[in-house]
Amino acid sequence: MPTALAAEVRDPSVPLVSVIICSHNRSADVSECVRALIPQISSQAEAILVDSASDPGDQAEMTRLGNLYPALKLARVGQPGLSLARNRGVQLAKADWVVFLDDDAVPFPDWLEKLIATISAASPSQAIIGGGIYPRWPDGLSGERLSKRWKMFLSLAEHEKPGAVTDGYAVNGANYAIRRRVLLDLGGFSERLGRVGASLISGEDSQITQSVLDAGLGAGFDPSFKVYHKISRERLKLSWILRRTFWEGFNASKVLRSRKTPLPPNLRPLKLITSLPVLLILSIVHFQNHDWKIRLAMCAGACMSLLTATTKNRTHHP
Repeated sequence: MPTALAAEVRDPSVPLVSVIICSHNRSADVSECVRALIPQISSQAEAILVDSASDPGDQAEMTRLGNLYPALKLARVGQPGLSLARNRGVQLAKADWVVFLDDDAVPFPDWLEKLIATISAASPSQAIIGGGIYPRWPDGLSGERLSKRWKMFLSLAEHEKPGAVTDGYAVNGANYAIRRRVLLDLGGFSERLGRVGASLISGEDSQITQSVLDAGLGAGFDPSFKVYHKISRERLKLSWILRRTFWEGFNASKVLRSRKTPLPPNLRPLKLITSLPVLLILSIVHFQNHDWKIRLAMCAGACMSLLTATTKNRTHHP
């Protein structure tokens, strides 16, 4: 487990930042991300693209990007999985900080400049800094009709001022900086979590953030280094948000149980079981209010996680 970090004298020949982008079958998105990033790369930064077992067409496009931009280091993993790809990127990284960009994120023109200034000013105990994430809506659409709860699951971070995670500020993996040594000490991202292909399982970055806080290190948000996050039409559909929040409930319950600490009241078995029929009734009565459906989906996911864990324990301990 990492402990408080001592200030170190940097080797000027080593970059300060390793920017890691992982992509599976989204070469058009990653091309736009890379085109926005590469002109910003300097001696203080390196860029790493990890192809997460993409199909031949997308793989060929990422190979083309590697040939087109000599500053871009290209790697490939043989099976899909965001956590697996991220861990591969960390293995290749040389810098003190690794910064993860989603392949459908587009950094602002001054993103790297502001990022370097932010992490250069970070205290030795600051291990994670999440940056600003602003939506780029599909043509002809906007998020005006979406509730605050729905927007929480679009990986946005739009606070105007910096703040700590412990004070309620969100950090998201679409624009996420962490000290490489701390991440390695934690064993990297859990490969039991994170997106695999089209699945909506997540939670790997929130697990790392919580582990950093448990170690007494700092995790915070700073809006100065910004990206746009492309919101697909699919994510504006009720079917998507219900699948996404089901898996959020499943993962949150799983991650908290893995920490072997007391569960919060809302994730305790009795609370979950009694909440499920209540939320079902409220989602029917308030049919136009999708927040009740979202809460129901999260509760159902947490219940499924509890049932899965109980069945597994009975199997291992007859």
